[in-house]
Amino acid sequence: MRSIGIILKKELKRYFTDVRMLIGILLPGVLIFCLYSVMGNFMGNNREIDVKSFSLVVENEPAQLKETFKTSFTDFEVTYIEEALSKEEILSKIENQEIHLYVSYPADFMESLISSSATPNIEIYYNSVSDASAMAYTLYTGVLNAFEDSMSNLFDINNGDKKYDLAKNEDLTVRIFTMMLPFLLMTFLFSGAMGICSESIAGEKERGTIATLLVTPAKRSHIAIGKVSALGLTALVSALVSFIGLIASLPRLVGTNLSLSAYNFQTIIMLLVVIILTVLLFTIALTIVSTFAKSVKEASSLSIPVMILVMLLGATSFMGTTAQTNPALYLIPVYGAIQSLTGILSMTISPLCFTMFILSTILYVGLGVFGLTKMFNSEKVMFNI
Repeated sequence: MRSIGIILKKELKRYFTDVRMLIGILLPGVLIFCLYSVMGNFMGNNREIDVKSFSLVVENEPAQLKETFKTSFTDFEVTYIEEALSKEEILSKIENQEIHLYVSYPADFMESLISSSATPNIEIYYNSVSDASAMAYTLYTGVLNAFEDSMSNLFDINNGDKKYDLAKNEDLTVRIFTMMLPFLLMTFLFSGAMGICSESIAGEKERGTIATLLVTPAKRSHIAIGKVSALGLTALVSALVSFIGLIASLPRLVGTNLSLSAYNFQTIIMLLVVIILTVLLFTIALTIVSTFAKSVKEASSLSIPVMILVMLLGATSFMGTTAQTNPALYLIPVYGAIQSLTGILSMTISPLCFTMFILSTILYVGLGVFGLTKMFNSEKVMFNI
């Protein structure tokens, strides 16, 4: 057992004293925070369309509506085009974003409203690509809808300053986290483990250092356990840094005030259990791939199909905001972790299902370690004979 500690210490020292490797471990989390924060700020700026003025052409505008529109557009600089233009010319200018709105009322618009003989049609042409045109269309149709309601208003819905949406920030946080975090977390955990494990054994095969290590007095099984333990700890550090970067940037990304008060200390512990077990599962699987491969390039190529499968399973978290209740589903590798994360974040996890996930993942990790030790004892595998 002493040899396992020696190997573990040696590997951890290699990973955390090499500046390039250390940057590779910590950089993803920093990049996630910066990228998602910039994306959130960019999308937030796009949500607030800055339109100060727009121009429009209005035909046959009823006198009863002119004053209403003037009052409604006081916050904007509105230019009414009085130039004599044909309809084709006006539409062409709207396409070229030179004019923002063209409104054409029927000549007998008000008379039709009073007589109710026919429903008059107002033609409003705009260009949705132009922010000013889209804003002008929204404002103009809003005033017309209000005018229509005033002509035949039978009842109101949610009229007033009261808050009718009773959803709390805590509920919104739970919903957002439940839909987004399982997929993102699986992706970060796997990519963090992949970046480290693909180079671990295959890299030593390429450099020829694995032969020197295998002829030492230490048992090959101890070498395998020491290496996979060091890889698991390193991958866990990388995953936690990415997770922290994600949580820190998520409020800016979704553009809302998130409240974490819905989650308690028990929730955090359960999340850590899932993260640790999932990292160990990914680490042992990718270390087996790296041991089987003849080079780092081959190990990376063999890992890509596994990554695609993980991402496809992670995408199932978008299909619902509650966890599956069938305990058998938690026996499926990776899918059980995703359902556990969904259940924990939505606070719908069943103790039995969570226990099934823990026991099955420990079993898979144990089988993986056993298989890895057998591979280390195989000359054919280790020396590509």
